[in-house]
Amino acid sequence: MSTAIKVILTLAFLPLLVGAAGCQHNMQVTQQNDKNIEKTILKVHSAMKKAAENLDANTLYAYVLNTSKGAIIENGRLFLTRRDALNSTKKGLKGLKGLSYAYNQKHITVISPTSALWVGEGAAIATLEDGSRISSPFAESIVFVNKGGQWKVLHAHRSTPFQR
Repeated sequence: MSTAIKVILTLAFLPLLVGAAGCQHNMQVTQQNDKNIEKTILKVHSAMKKAAENLDANTLYAYVLNTSKGAIIENGRLFLTRRDALNSTKKGLKGLKGLSYAYNQKHITVISPTSALWVGEGAAIATLEDGSRISSPFAESIVFVNKGGQWKVLHAHRSTPFQR
C-alpha cells in the first residue's frame, strides 16, 4: 500500500478514533459523576434516617421540597403537600420512645445530573413509651432532585405489607 493511501486512510479514520476516545472519556466522567451523586444521596438519606430515629419530624422534612402535587404516599394515603405529610408524621411519632430502621436493600439509580431514585427495603422497629416494641417490614422509593445545590425529596412512597 502506498504512503499516500495510508495517509488518506489515516486522515479518513482519525475523526472516528478521536470521537471514540472522546466518548470513552465522557463515559468515564459520567460514571464518576454518578458515583459522586450516589455518595451524596447516601449521605442525605443517612441524615434523614437519623432525624427520623431521633423522632425529629421538622429536621426530617427539611429535606422534603415544598410541593402541592404529591409529596408523600404512605400505605395507600396520598399527602399532596409537604405540610400535610409533616403533620401526619408528627402525629405518628407521638407516643414513641424510640425508632430505628434496618435496611437489607438499598439501591440508587442516577437519572440525570439533577435527579436520582432511591429504592430500599427493611424493617422499622418502634419502641413505645411503655417499652414495648413493634417491628414492621417496609419498602420505599424516593425521588431526589438537586435544587440550588442541595439534594431534596421531590416525592417519597413508603408501604408496609398488610399484616394478617
